[in-house]
Amino acid sequence: MMKQVWKKAMAVTLAGTMALSMAGCSSKTNSQTAGESKESGTAEAGEGKASISMMVTQFYGTELKNDHSDEVIKKFEDYTNTNVDFRWEANDTYNEKLGLVLMDKDNMPMIITGKGDLSANVVDAAKKGAFWDLSEFIKDSASYPNLSKADPQVLKSMTVDGKVIGLYRAREIGRFGFSYRTDWAEAVGITQAPKTVEDVYNMLYKFTYEDPDGNGKDDTYGLEMTKYVGPIDIMQTWFGTGNEWVVQDGKLIPVHQTKEYKEALTWVKKIYDDGLIRKDWATVDSGTFGDALKKGEAGAFVDVMDSAKRIWNYYIQNDIKSVTDPSKTATMTMVGPINGKTLATSGFNGYYLITKAGAKTEEDVKNCLHFLDKMCDNEMLVLADYGLEGVTYDLKDGKVVVRNDLEVQQTPHTGLNQTICYIPNLASTEPVLEKTEPTIAQDKAYAENKKVAVFNPALGYLANSGVNAEVGTDIEQIIDDARTQYICGQIDEAGLDAAAKQWSDRGGDRLIEEINQLYQQDTGK
Repeated sequence: MMKQVWKKAMAVTLAGTMALSMAGCSSKTNSQTAGESKESGTAEAGEGKASISMMVTQFYGTELKNDHSDEVIKKFEDYTNTNVDFRWEANDTYNEKLGLVLMDKDNMPMIITGKGDLSANVVDAAKKGAFWDLSEFIKDSASYPNLSKADPQVLKSMTVDGKVIGLYRAREIGRFGFSYRTDWAEAVGITQAPKTVEDVYNMLYKFTYEDPDGNGKDDTYGLEMTKYVGPIDIMQTWFGTGNEWVVQDGKLIPVHQTKEYKEALTWVKKIYDDGLIRKDWATVDSGTFGDALKKGEAGAFVDVMDSAKRIWNYYIQNDIKSVTDPSKTATMTMVGPINGKTLATSGFNGYYLITKAGAKTEEDVKNCLHFLDKMCDNEMLVLADYGLEGVTYDLKDGKVVVRNDLEVQQTPHTGLNQTICYIPNLASTEPVLEKTEPTIAQDKAYAENKKVAVFNPALGYLANSGVNAEVGTDIEQIIDDARTQYICGQIDEAGLDAAAKQWSDRGGDRLIEEINQLYQQDTGK
Protein backbone atom coordinates (compact mmCIF):
# COMPACT_ATOMS: atom_id res chain seq x y z
CA MET A 1 0.00 0.00 0.00
CA MET A 2 1.45 3.33 -1.07
CA LYS A 3 1.81 6.29 1.16
CA GLN A 4 0.13 9.57 0.46
CA VAL A 5 2.61 12.18 -0.68
CA TRP A 6 2.55 13.97 2.61
CA LYS A 7 3.32 10.84 4.66
CA LYS A 8 7.00 11.22 3.90
CA ALA A 9 7.28 14.89 3.64
CA MET A 10 5.63 17.84 4.49
CA ALA A 11 4.77 19.78 2.42
CA VAL A 12 5.08 19.68 1.79
CA THR A 13 4.04 20.95 2.32
CA LEU A 14 3.92 22.32 3.18
CA ALA A 15 2.95 24.83 4.49
CA GLY A 16 3.05 21.94 5.47
CA THR A 17 4.50 21.44 2.37
CA MET A 18 8.17 22.39 2.89
CA ALA A 19 10.04 19.17 3.18
CA LEU A 20 13.23 20.26 4.88
CA SER A 21 14.69 18.73 8.02
CA MET A 22 17.70 18.41 10.25
CA ALA A 23 18.76 15.98 12.94
CA GLY A 24 16.02 15.37 15.47
CA CYS A 25 16.24 16.85 18.90
CA SER A 26 13.97 17.73 21.76
CA SER A 27 14.37 21.43 22.41
CA LYS A 28 12.60 24.12 24.33
CA THR A 29 12.51 27.20 22.15
CA ASN A 30 10.34 29.13 24.54
CA SER A 31 12.50 30.55 27.30
CA GLN A 32 9.39 31.65 29.17
CA THR A 33 8.43 28.03 29.79
CA ALA A 34 11.86 26.49 30.21
CA GLY A 35 12.16 24.53 33.42
CA GLU A 36 8.48 24.73 34.27
CA SER A 37 6.37 21.66 34.90
CA LYS A 38 4.10 20.73 31.99
CA GLU A 39 2.43 17.73 33.52
CA SER A 40 -0.95 19.40 33.74
CA GLY A 41 -2.55 22.20 31.75
CA THR A 42 -4.20 23.34 34.96
CA ALA A 43 -0.79 24.44 36.21
CA GLU A 44 -0.28 28.18 35.85
CA ALA A 45 2.96 29.49 34.38
CA GLY A 46 3.32 33.22 34.87
CA GLU A 47 0.72 35.91 34.22
CA GLY A 48 -2.09 33.42 34.83
CA LYS A 49 -1.49 31.55 31.59
CA ALA A 50 -2.32 27.88 31.22
CA SER A 51 0.56 25.58 30.22
CA ILE A 52 0.49 22.94 27.54
CA SER A 53 3.13 20.75 25.89
CA MET A 54 3.16 19.91 22.21
CA MET A 55 5.19 17.61 19.98
CA VAL A 56 5.58 19.06 16.49
CA THR A 57 7.49 18.43 13.28
CA GLN A 58 10.78 20.25 12.78
CA PHE A 59 11.64 20.99 9.15
CA TYR A 60 14.54 23.40 9.47
CA GLY A 61 16.15 23.36 12.91
CA THR A 62 15.52 27.12 13.21
CA GLU A 63 11.90 26.93 14.35
CA LEU A 64 11.10 29.95 16.56
CA LYS A 65 14.84 30.55 17.07
CA ASN A 66 15.46 33.42 14.64
CA ASP A 67 15.72 37.17 15.08
CA HIS A 68 12.42 38.51 16.43
CA SER A 69 11.18 34.98 17.26
CA ASP A 70 10.87 36.07 20.89
CA GLU A 71 8.33 38.67 19.75
CA VAL A 72 6.37 36.01 17.88
CA ILE A 73 6.34 33.76 20.95
CA LYS A 74 5.12 36.59 23.17
CA LYS A 75 2.38 37.48 20.70
CA PHE A 76 0.87 34.02 20.37
CA GLU A 77 1.20 33.20 24.06
CA ASP A 78 -0.42 36.48 25.08
CA TYR A 79 -3.19 36.12 22.50
CA THR A 80 -4.00 32.52 23.45
CA ASN A 81 -3.25 33.04 27.16
CA THR A 82 -1.18 29.87 26.96
CA ASN A 83 2.45 29.01 27.57
CA VAL A 84 3.58 26.31 25.15
CA ASP A 85 6.45 23.91 25.70
CA PHE A 86 7.42 22.61 22.24
CA ARG A 87 9.07 19.27 21.61
CA TRP A 88 10.54 19.57 18.10
CA GLU A 89 11.25 16.33 16.24
CA ALA A 90 12.96 16.14 12.82
CA ASN A 91 10.76 15.50 9.80
CA ASP A 92 12.80 12.60 8.41
CA THR A 93 12.59 10.60 11.64
CA TYR A 94 9.29 11.92 12.96
CA ASN A 95 7.22 8.79 12.47
CA GLU A 96 9.84 6.69 14.26
CA LYS A 97 9.90 9.17 17.16
CA LEU A 98 6.11 9.17 17.26
CA GLY A 99 6.12 5.41 17.70
CA LEU A 100 8.53 5.73 20.63
CA VAL A 101 6.58 8.54 22.25
CA LEU A 102 3.37 6.52 22.13
CA MET A 103 5.09 3.90 24.30
CA ASP A 104 6.53 6.40 26.79
CA LYS A 105 3.57 7.37 28.96
CA ASP A 106 5.76 9.04 31.58
CA ASN A 107 6.97 11.64 29.07
CA MET A 108 3.88 12.07 26.94
CA PRO A 109 3.21 15.58 25.64
CA MET A 110 -0.35 16.83 25.93
CA ILE A 111 -0.70 17.38 22.19
CA ILE A 112 0.96 15.17 19.59
CA THR A 113 1.14 16.20 15.96
CA GLY A 114 0.61 13.44 13.42
CA LYS A 115 1.79 13.48 9.81
CA GLY A 116 -0.38 12.68 6.81
CA ASP A 117 -3.26 10.31 7.60
CA LEU A 118 -3.80 8.33 10.78
CA SER A 119 -0.93 5.86 10.90
CA ALA A 120 -1.33 2.26 11.98
CA ASN A 121 0.41 2.79 15.30
CA VAL A 122 -1.78 5.79 16.08
CA VAL A 123 -4.93 3.80 15.31
CA ASP A 124 -3.66 0.97 17.50
CA ALA A 125 -3.00 3.40 20.34
CA ALA A 126 -6.44 4.94 19.85
CA LYS A 127 -8.10 1.54 20.12
CA LYS A 128 -6.29 1.09 23.42
CA GLY A 129 -7.66 4.39 24.72
CA ALA A 130 -4.56 6.59 24.43
CA PHE A 131 -6.37 9.71 23.22
CA TRP A 132 -9.30 11.81 24.34
CA ASP A 133 -12.55 11.54 22.40
CA LEU A 134 -13.10 15.09 21.16
CA SER A 135 -16.58 14.51 19.70
CA GLU A 136 -18.53 16.33 22.39
CA PHE A 137 -15.92 18.98 23.13
CA ILE A 138 -15.84 20.39 19.62
CA LYS A 139 -19.63 20.69 19.45
CA ASP A 140 -19.26 23.58 21.89
CA SER A 141 -19.33 26.48 19.43
CA ALA A 142 -19.24 29.07 22.22
CA SER A 143 -15.94 27.75 23.56
CA TYR A 144 -14.48 26.74 20.21
CA PRO A 145 -15.97 28.94 17.48
CA ASN A 146 -13.39 27.76 14.93
CA LEU A 147 -12.94 24.08 15.70
CA SER A 148 -16.69 23.56 15.94
CA LYS A 149 -16.82 24.30 12.19
CA ALA A 150 -14.70 21.24 11.32
CA ASP A 151 -15.90 19.42 8.20
CA PRO A 152 -17.87 16.30 9.27
CA GLN A 153 -16.67 14.39 6.20
CA VAL A 154 -13.02 15.08 6.95
CA LEU A 155 -13.59 14.22 10.61
CA LYS A 156 -14.51 10.71 9.45
CA SER A 157 -10.82 10.21 8.76
CA MET A 158 -10.13 11.20 12.37
CA THR A 159 -12.67 8.75 13.77
CA VAL A 160 -11.72 5.42 15.35
CA ASP A 161 -14.36 3.14 16.89
CA GLY A 162 -16.85 5.99 16.67
CA LYS A 163 -14.61 8.43 18.56
CA VAL A 164 -13.09 11.60 17.08
CA ILE A 165 -9.53 11.14 18.31
CA GLY A 166 -7.93 14.07 16.53
CA LEU A 167 -8.32 17.42 14.82
CA TYR A 168 -7.09 17.65 11.26
CA ARG A 169 -4.88 20.28 9.62
CA ALA A 170 -7.00 21.44 6.69
CA ARG A 171 -5.35 21.65 3.28
CA GLU A 172 -6.16 22.42 -0.32
CA ILE A 173 -7.45 19.36 -2.17
CA GLY A 174 -5.56 20.32 -5.32
CA ARG A 175 -2.08 20.96 -3.95
CA PHE A 176 -0.12 18.37 -5.93
CA GLY A 177 1.12 18.56 -9.47
CA PHE A 178 3.80 19.24 -12.09
CA SER A 179 5.70 22.51 -12.52
CA TYR A 180 8.80 23.65 -14.36
CA ARG A 181 11.17 26.52 -14.95
CA THR A 182 9.59 28.61 -17.72
CA ASP A 183 12.77 30.08 -19.22
CA TRP A 184 14.42 26.66 -19.52
CA ALA A 185 11.45 25.45 -21.56
CA GLU A 186 11.75 28.48 -23.82
CA ALA A 187 15.50 27.88 -24.19
CA VAL A 188 14.97 24.34 -25.53
CA GLY A 189 12.10 25.29 -27.81
CA ILE A 190 9.11 24.16 -25.73
CA THR A 191 6.34 26.71 -26.08
CA GLN A 192 3.38 24.83 -24.59
CA ALA A 193 2.98 23.31 -21.16
CA PRO A 194 3.12 19.48 -21.09
CA LYS A 195 -0.20 17.68 -21.14
CA THR A 196 0.84 14.02 -21.48
CA VAL A 197 3.56 11.80 -20.00
CA GLU A 198 5.22 11.86 -23.43
CA ASP A 199 5.34 15.65 -23.22
CA VAL A 200 6.87 15.43 -19.75
CA TYR A 201 9.51 12.93 -20.90
CA ASN A 202 10.41 15.18 -23.83
CA MET A 203 10.81 18.16 -21.52
CA LEU A 204 12.93 16.25 -19.01
CA TYR A 205 15.14 14.93 -21.82
CA LYS A 206 15.71 18.40 -23.26
CA PHE A 207 16.39 19.84 -19.80
CA THR A 208 19.05 17.16 -19.33
CA TYR A 209 20.78 17.07 -22.71
CA GLU A 210 20.11 20.34 -24.55
CA ASP A 211 21.91 22.81 -22.25
CA PRO A 212 18.84 24.75 -21.06
CA ASP A 213 20.93 27.22 -19.03
CA GLY A 214 23.15 27.98 -22.02
CA ASN A 215 26.46 27.66 -20.22
CA GLY A 216 27.87 25.05 -22.62
CA LYS A 217 28.29 22.48 -19.86
CA ASP A 218 26.64 19.12 -19.25
CA ASP A 219 25.51 20.09 -15.75
CA THR A 220 21.71 19.94 -15.74
CA TYR A 221 19.05 17.28 -15.40
CA GLY A 222 15.32 17.20 -15.88
CA LEU A 223 13.45 16.34 -12.70
CA GLU A 224 14.51 17.02 -9.13
CA MET A 225 14.14 13.98 -6.87
CA THR A 226 15.23 13.16 -3.31
CA LYS A 227 14.46 10.21 -1.05
CA TYR A 228 11.13 11.90 -0.38
CA VAL A 229 8.95 9.69 -2.60
CA GLY A 230 5.96 12.01 -2.83
CA PRO A 231 6.69 12.82 -6.50
CA ILE A 232 6.31 9.13 -7.40
CA ASP A 233 2.90 9.00 -5.74
CA ILE A 234 1.84 11.96 -7.87
CA MET A 235 3.30 10.66 -11.12
CA GLN A 236 1.56 7.29 -10.64
CA THR A 237 -1.83 8.98 -10.89
CA TRP A 238 -0.95 10.17 -14.41
CA PHE A 239 -1.20 6.52 -15.49
CA GLY A 240 -4.57 5.89 -13.86
CA THR A 241 -3.04 4.09 -10.91
CA GLY A 242 -5.21 5.74 -8.28
CA ASN A 243 -4.44 7.08 -4.84
CA GLU A 244 -3.23 4.31 -2.48
CA TRP A 245 -6.41 2.30 -3.11
CA VAL A 246 -8.75 2.06 -6.09
CA VAL A 247 -12.21 0.67 -6.75
CA GLN A 248 -12.21 -2.14 -9.34
CA ASP A 249 -15.25 -4.27 -10.07
CA GLY A 250 -16.98 -2.97 -6.97
CA LYS A 251 -14.06 -3.88 -4.70
CA LEU A 252 -11.32 -1.84 -3.06
CA ILE A 253 -7.79 -3.00 -3.86
CA PRO A 254 -4.37 -1.46 -3.15
CA VAL A 255 -2.90 0.24 -6.20
CA HIS A 256 0.19 -1.95 -6.30
CA GLN A 257 -2.08 -4.77 -7.48
CA THR A 258 -3.07 -2.88 -10.64
CA LYS A 259 -1.45 -3.10 -14.08
CA GLU A 260 -1.30 0.71 -14.18
CA TYR A 261 1.04 0.64 -11.17
CA LYS A 262 3.71 -1.31 -13.04
CA GLU A 263 3.24 0.87 -16.09
CA ALA A 264 3.86 3.96 -13.98
CA LEU A 265 6.95 2.51 -12.28
CA THR A 266 8.38 1.39 -15.59
CA TRP A 267 8.07 4.97 -16.86
CA VAL A 268 9.77 6.39 -13.75
CA LYS A 269 12.50 3.74 -14.14
CA LYS A 270 13.01 4.87 -17.73
CA ILE A 271 13.59 8.50 -16.77
CA TYR A 272 16.02 7.20 -14.15
CA ASP A 273 17.83 4.91 -16.61
CA ASP A 274 18.01 7.70 -19.18
CA GLY A 275 19.68 10.04 -16.70
CA LEU A 276 16.81 12.50 -16.43
CA ILE A 277 16.95 12.38 -12.63
CA ARG A 278 20.05 12.14 -10.48
CA LYS A 279 21.36 8.62 -9.94
CA ASP A 280 21.64 8.96 -6.16
CA TRP A 281 18.14 10.38 -5.63
CA ALA A 282 17.13 7.61 -3.23
CA THR A 283 19.83 8.68 -0.73
CA VAL A 284 19.54 12.46 -1.07
CA ASP A 285 18.35 14.21 2.10
CA SER A 286 14.73 15.24 1.67
CA GLY A 287 15.64 18.42 3.51
CA THR A 288 17.29 19.62 0.31
CA PHE A 289 14.18 19.14 -1.85
CA GLY A 290 13.79 22.23 -4.03
CA ASP A 291 17.45 23.20 -3.86
CA ALA A 292 18.27 21.76 -7.29
CA LEU A 293 15.81 24.13 -8.95
CA LYS A 294 17.01 27.06 -6.88
CA LYS A 295 20.62 26.35 -7.87
CA GLY A 296 19.83 25.86 -11.55
CA GLU A 297 20.69 22.16 -11.54
CA ALA A 298 17.21 20.84 -12.45
CA GLY A 299 14.28 22.35 -14.27
CA ALA A 300 11.15 20.38 -13.36
CA PHE A 301 9.43 19.79 -10.04
CA VAL A 302 6.68 17.42 -8.91
CA ASP A 303 5.19 18.22 -5.52
CA VAL A 304 2.83 20.79 -4.02
CA MET A 305 2.10 23.97 -5.93
CA ASP A 306 3.06 26.07 -2.92
CA SER A 307 6.60 24.66 -3.08
CA ALA A 308 6.78 25.67 -6.75
CA LYS A 309 5.63 29.12 -5.65
CA ARG A 310 8.42 29.27 -3.08
CA ILE A 311 10.99 28.37 -5.73
CA TRP A 312 9.65 31.22 -7.86
CA ASN A 313 9.85 33.55 -4.87
CA TYR A 314 13.46 32.44 -4.40
CA TYR A 315 14.22 33.55 -7.94
CA ILE A 316 12.69 36.93 -7.14
CA GLN A 317 14.46 37.30 -3.81
CA ASN A 318 17.85 36.36 -5.25
CA ASP A 319 17.42 38.10 -8.60
CA ILE A 320 17.89 34.91 -10.60
CA LYS A 321 17.71 36.05 -14.22
CA SER A 322 15.87 34.34 -17.04
CA VAL A 323 18.32 32.53 -19.32
CA THR A 324 16.38 33.73 -22.37
CA ASP A 325 15.86 37.34 -21.27
CA PRO A 326 18.35 38.65 -18.68
CA SER A 327 16.20 41.74 -18.17
CA LYS A 328 13.60 39.54 -16.46
CA THR A 329 13.53 37.27 -13.42
CA ALA A 330 13.19 33.50 -13.85
CA THR A 331 9.69 32.15 -13.26
CA MET A 332 7.90 28.83 -12.73
CA THR A 333 4.99 27.48 -14.78
CA MET A 334 2.58 25.52 -12.59
CA VAL A 335 0.90 22.94 -14.81
CA GLY A 336 -0.71 20.70 -12.22
CA PRO A 337 -2.34 17.70 -13.93
CA ILE A 338 -0.71 15.47 -16.54
CA ASN A 339 -2.95 13.16 -18.61
CA GLY A 340 -5.80 15.01 -16.92
CA LYS A 341 -4.99 13.60 -13.47
CA THR A 342 -3.17 14.46 -10.29
CA LEU A 343 -3.12 13.26 -6.69
CA ALA A 344 -5.73 14.63 -4.30
CA THR A 345 -5.04 15.43 -0.72
CA SER A 346 -7.54 14.08 1.77
CA GLY A 347 -8.61 17.63 2.59
CA PHE A 348 -6.10 17.58 5.41
CA ASN A 349 -2.42 16.99 6.01
CA GLY A 350 -1.66 15.87 9.51
CA TYR A 351 -3.60 16.12 12.72
CA TYR A 352 -3.45 16.84 16.45
CA LEU A 353 -4.07 14.23 19.14
CA ILE A 354 -4.71 15.09 22.76
CA THR A 355 -3.20 12.34 24.89
CA LYS A 356 -4.65 11.00 28.10
CA ALA A 357 -1.19 10.44 29.58
CA GLY A 358 -0.26 14.08 28.98
CA ALA A 359 -3.59 15.87 29.34
CA LYS A 360 -4.76 14.16 32.50
CA THR A 361 -7.96 16.09 33.16
CA GLU A 362 -10.84 17.59 31.20
CA GLU A 363 -9.47 21.00 32.12
CA ASP A 364 -6.21 20.04 30.43
CA VAL A 365 -8.15 19.03 27.31
CA LYS A 366 -10.01 22.33 27.30
CA ASN A 367 -6.73 24.23 27.61
CA CYS A 368 -5.35 22.36 24.61
CA LEU A 369 -8.48 22.95 22.56
CA HIS A 370 -8.58 26.60 23.58
CA PHE A 371 -5.05 27.06 22.25
CA LEU A 372 -5.76 25.20 18.99
CA ASP A 373 -8.98 27.17 18.48
CA LYS A 374 -7.44 30.60 19.14
CA MET A 375 -4.58 29.81 16.75
CA CYS A 376 -7.22 29.62 13.97
CA ASP A 377 -8.24 33.25 14.51
CA ASN A 378 -7.24 35.75 11.84
CA GLU A 379 -4.68 37.40 14.11
CA MET A 380 -2.81 34.14 14.60
CA LEU A 381 -3.16 33.04 10.97
CA VAL A 382 -1.44 36.29 9.98
CA LEU A 383 1.28 35.75 12.60
CA ALA A 384 1.93 32.13 11.65
CA ASP A 385 1.75 32.54 7.87
CA TYR A 386 3.16 36.03 7.34
CA GLY A 387 5.08 36.88 10.51
CA LEU A 388 5.53 40.33 11.99
CA GLU A 389 4.40 43.61 10.50
CA GLY A 390 7.40 45.75 9.65
CA VAL A 391 9.69 42.71 9.69
CA THR A 392 8.37 40.14 7.21
CA TYR A 393 5.30 41.93 5.86
CA ASP A 394 3.73 45.36 5.53
CA LEU A 395 0.10 46.45 5.47
CA LYS A 396 -0.86 48.31 2.31
CA ASP A 397 -4.43 49.50 1.84
CA GLY A 398 -5.48 46.98 4.45
CA LYS A 399 -3.78 44.05 2.72
CA VAL A 400 -0.76 42.00 3.75
CA VAL A 401 2.24 42.58 1.48
CA VAL A 402 4.90 39.96 2.17
CA ARG A 403 8.46 41.27 1.92
CA ASN A 404 10.01 37.99 0.73
CA ASP A 405 13.53 39.15 1.58
CA LEU A 406 14.23 36.22 3.93
CA GLU A 407 14.40 32.48 3.30
CA VAL A 408 11.56 30.63 5.02
CA GLN A 409 13.93 29.13 7.58
CA GLN A 410 15.19 32.62 8.51
CA THR A 411 11.82 34.15 9.34
CA PRO A 412 10.84 34.83 12.96
CA HIS A 413 7.63 32.81 12.68
CA THR A 414 9.19 29.68 11.17
CA GLY A 415 7.43 26.60 12.54
CA LEU A 416 4.44 28.35 14.07
CA ASN A 417 2.18 27.14 11.27
CA GLN A 418 2.74 23.63 12.64
CA THR A 419 0.35 24.53 15.47
CA ILE A 420 -2.61 25.49 13.29
CA CYS A 421 -5.61 23.41 12.22
CA TYR A 422 -6.70 25.94 9.57
CA ILE A 423 -10.32 25.39 10.54
CA PRO A 424 -12.50 26.85 9.12
CA ASN A 425 -10.21 29.07 6.98
CA LEU A 426 -7.01 28.18 5.14
CA ALA A 427 -5.80 31.77 5.41
CA SER A 428 -6.68 34.99 7.17
CA THR A 429 -9.87 36.58 5.88
CA GLU A 430 -9.09 39.99 7.43
CA PRO A 431 -6.57 41.25 6.51
CA VAL A 432 -6.18 39.30 3.29
CA LEU A 433 -2.94 38.70 1.47
CA GLU A 434 -2.14 40.95 -1.48
CA LYS A 435 -1.40 38.29 -4.03
CA THR A 436 1.80 38.35 -6.03
CA GLU A 437 2.19 36.77 -9.47
CA PRO A 438 3.53 33.49 -7.97
CA THR A 439 0.58 33.26 -5.57
CA ILE A 440 -1.94 33.98 -8.31
CA ALA A 441 -0.39 31.19 -10.40
CA GLN A 442 -0.47 28.84 -7.40
CA ASP A 443 -4.14 29.50 -6.71
CA LYS A 444 -5.04 29.00 -10.37
CA ALA A 445 -3.23 25.65 -10.31
CA TYR A 446 -5.07 24.66 -7.11
CA ALA A 447 -8.39 25.29 -8.83
CA GLU A 448 -7.43 23.30 -11.93
CA ASN A 449 -6.05 20.42 -9.87
CA LYS A 450 -9.15 20.21 -7.72
CA LYS A 451 -11.30 19.44 -10.79
CA VAL A 452 -9.35 16.27 -11.62
CA ALA A 453 -7.72 15.26 -8.34
CA VAL A 454 -7.81 11.52 -7.58
CA PHE A 455 -8.98 10.67 -4.06
CA ASN A 456 -8.17 7.69 -1.85
CA PRO A 457 -11.49 5.82 -1.59
CA ALA A 458 -10.32 3.75 1.39
CA LEU A 459 -9.18 6.56 3.65
CA GLY A 460 -11.99 6.44 6.20
CA TYR A 461 -11.94 2.64 6.37
CA LEU A 462 -8.21 2.40 7.03
CA ALA A 463 -8.63 4.45 10.19
CA ASN A 464 -11.04 1.83 11.55
CA SER A 465 -9.22 -1.26 10.39
CA GLY A 466 -7.84 -3.48 13.11
CA VAL A 467 -5.59 -5.22 10.60
CA ASN A 468 -4.22 -1.88 9.43
CA ALA A 469 -3.48 -0.95 13.02
CA GLU A 470 -1.73 -4.27 13.49
CA VAL A 471 0.39 -4.55 10.34
CA GLY A 472 -0.25 -1.51 8.15
CA THR A 473 2.96 0.39 8.77
CA ASP A 474 5.20 -2.66 8.30
CA ILE A 475 3.65 -3.97 5.12
CA GLU A 476 3.43 -0.49 3.64
CA GLN A 477 7.19 -0.23 3.92
CA ILE A 478 7.61 -3.45 1.94
CA ILE A 479 5.93 -1.89 -1.08
CA ASP A 480 7.66 1.47 -0.71
CA ASP A 481 11.10 -0.14 -0.54
CA ALA A 482 10.42 -2.40 -3.51
CA ARG A 483 9.21 0.53 -5.59
CA THR A 484 12.45 2.44 -5.02
CA GLN A 485 14.56 -0.66 -5.65
CA TYR A 486 12.76 -1.33 -8.93
CA ILE A 487 13.24 2.21 -10.21
CA CYS A 488 16.94 2.07 -9.34
CA GLY A 489 17.38 -1.32 -11.02
CA GLN A 490 18.14 -3.26 -7.83
CA ILE A 491 15.24 -5.62 -8.45
CA ASP A 492 13.30 -6.57 -11.59
CA GLU A 493 9.59 -7.15 -12.15
CA ALA A 494 9.87 -10.54 -10.46
CA GLY A 495 11.23 -8.72 -7.43
CA LEU A 496 8.23 -6.41 -7.45
CA ASP A 497 5.94 -9.43 -7.56
CA ALA A 498 7.84 -11.04 -4.69
CA ALA A 499 7.39 -7.91 -2.60
CA ALA A 500 3.67 -7.87 -3.40
CA LYS A 501 3.38 -11.50 -2.25
CA GLN A 502 5.27 -10.68 0.92
CA TRP A 503 2.81 -7.82 1.51
CA SER A 504 -0.11 -10.22 1.08
CA ASP A 505 1.37 -12.95 3.25
CA ARG A 506 2.21 -10.60 6.12
CA GLY A 507 -1.33 -9.33 6.47
CA GLY A 508 -2.19 -7.62 3.21
CA ASP A 509 -4.80 -10.20 2.20
CA ARG A 510 -6.46 -9.83 5.60
CA LEU A 511 -6.34 -6.05 5.21
CA ILE A 512 -8.08 -6.16 1.83
CA GLU A 513 -10.77 -8.42 3.27
CA GLU A 514 -11.42 -6.15 6.24
CA ILE A 515 -11.35 -2.92 4.23
CA ASN A 516 -13.93 -4.34 1.85
CA GLN A 517 -16.14 -5.45 4.72
CA LEU A 518 -16.12 -1.87 6.01
CA TYR A 519 -16.68 -0.60 2.48
CA GLN A 520 -19.73 -2.79 1.94
CA GLN A 521 -21.17 -1.85 5.34
CA ASP A 522 -20.87 1.88 4.63
CA THR A 523 -24.34 3.03 3.61
CA GLY A 524 -23.14 6.62 3.23
CA LYS A 525 -20.52 6.00 0.55
